[in-house]
Amino acid sequence: MQHFLSGASFTPKRQTSEFRRHSGPAFTLLELLVVIAIIAILAGLAMSAFSGIREHGNRSACVSNLRNIHAHVSHFASDNNGGLPVGYRLGQKQFNTTLYASSLGKYVLLGRLISAGLVTDPRVLFCPSERDPTQSFKTAANPWPLAGKNLQGGFGTNPLVDWGTADSPPVWPLLANLGRVALIADGVGLQARVDSRHKDGVNVVFTDGSARWVPIESKWTDSNGVEWNLKTLLKGCTSLSTANNTAQDHIWQILGGQP
Repeated sequence: MQHFLSGASFTPKRQTSEFRRHSGPAFTLLELLVVIAIIAILAGLAMSAFSGIREHGNRSACVSNLRNIHAHVSHFASDNNGGLPVGYRLGQKQFNTTLYASSLGKYVLLGRLISAGLVTDPRVLFCPSERDPTQSFKTAANPWPLAGKNLQGGFGTNPLVDWGTADSPPVWPLLANLGRVALIADGVGLQARVDSRHKDGVNVVFTDGSARWVPIESKWTDSNGVEWNLKTLLKGCTSLSTANNTAQDHIWQILGGQP
């Protein structure tokens, strides 16, 4: 038997609303800006946290370098009748970070540790937080190996005696005569020296080998009852000049204050 589809036609049903393409919810411009702002804030917080962790590590490395330098200085003193390679040059107490004087063709101050063979890796003589190329290790402005230029170290020595233009002081400061005083510290000759490193303070090592952190707001009162502030004194040292010698004396008194 044959079956016929009489009058039957197959017409596809029209798409109902449930099959229509719907557009998803769109972000408004304001919502996008809020999201971007949140991402920026979170990124800033992450960078700030990372920077703080890195600076904490650098500060610890800085103290480690200072303690190593103290050990080398003590060794130098034992080989040189108690004399310490500390002080300043050319009458200016801010000139206390030089390692090599090109005019002499010789090492001076802490640079004597290199010429004595006590420091074989000069990186120990620099602060890892330093951002100023003139005070950093192995830069175009402060080359290593030596390239006929002055070589600046990362740390300053207590300006106890003027070495003048020589590679030795007229009288060596003797370790046995100093007692407990600040011996070596982050550079404090200028405000810029502090700003290019830890900013809010200075690392210091003493004659006895102990070390401490000195906040930028630290103060010291002299025998006349006059109070001196480290931050204020640094701000006054705007140039390298003998006029700042007294300020440098006060700065080192503050650095040497009791913890």
